Amino acid sequence: MPHLGVRLAIAAAFCGVATAALAKSQEWKKANGEVFEAEASDVVGPWALFDDGTLVPLNVLSEKDCVRFHDQLKEKPARATDWKKATSAISAELYGRLLHYKGNDLVRDIEDGRMEPEFYMMFYTTSDRNQSWNLLSGANPGRYAKIINDHPDLIQGVVYGVSEDPQDYFDVEANTKGDWLFAQFDNETLMRRIQKMTPTNRYGLLVVTRDGVPLFGPDAATDDQIKATFDKFSAMLDHMRPDDPVVWLARAHYLRAVQPVEYASGRCDPLLMGNPLVEAKLRQLKIYQVDATFHVAADGKITSVDIKPGEMSPEMAKMFSGGFQRGCLLVPAVDHGKFVDGTYHYHMDVSH
Repeated sequence: MPHLGVRLAIAAAFCGVATAALAKSQEWKKANGEVFEAEASDVVGPWALFDDGTLVPLNVLSEKDCVRFHDQLKEKPARATDWKKATSAISAELYGRLLHYKGNDLVRDIEDGRMEPEFYMMFYTTSDRNQSWNLLSGANPGRYAKIINDHPDLIQGVVYGVSEDPQDYFDVEANTKGDWLFAQFDNETLMRRIQKMTPTNRYGLLVVTRDGVPLFGPDAATDDQIKATFDKFSAMLDHMRPDDPVVWLARAHYLRAVQPVEYASGRCDPLLMGNPLVEAKLRQLKIYQVDATFHVAADGKITSVDIKPGEMSPEMAKMFSGGFQRGCLLVPAVDHGKFVDGTYHYHMDVSH
């Protein structure tokens, strides 16, 4: 398992684009001890994200600060499983107002049934065709296609025309033939939050969360600047992978503080921090379904695992049982504010 401190140290290198502090801003501490004022925005991978773009490793937060951060998140919209139902600031503004490239034309995009993106790459183009062309050609096809392919369902690129003539807007976007979506020109004035984030130089690439927290950008005057924004964003995404034990450890620290408070008057079963099984490996073994029951002690340790044999031989079931005990990380069950013994029911289907 990689060393947590080393892997999370990259958080100190990330710096957000400053935004005005809201009324609910409070004092927090960065990993280096520096104090800043901001409001909680979301939990992303192993980090606590604040509304000024600051990322703080979850395991740096004290138990008290974990609870305080969680309390502020209660008023934030959760990521929607269907974009149509999204209420996050950016997602709601974009829904139903997007086009995609088809043939030689831009046609209406249908977002219904798609999971709400977690992040947006906003490409702000201008009436200067050279600037717009350089921005989009610098990101496509390789860079944008790779980041989307490496992190499916997390990211959506959107082209937004600033002070554009409708024909110029169409010509530039149609000629770059990108896989991103395009804001409907006639509806851009209704996207007030997105308008307010427009770079001061009127064009650029800005990476923001679904709620409009700026993370990287917006410099895009040169190919190196565009590449730098992609590289920084990719580095962040690489450290958010759900199969990364570093993410498991960080979230376990956070939830061990939060769960007893969240369920002070109720009960919650154990929570599994990440799936230790790899679908491709199971497919090689011709195992297409795994069902198990973990018996989890109040300290989070798995005391035993009951495997439903299914397609497994007794020897293989025994191997999986031992592997689960060694490779899983759980936050224990909670009953009225106290950690207690509990059971976790594991199920995984593997496509043939």
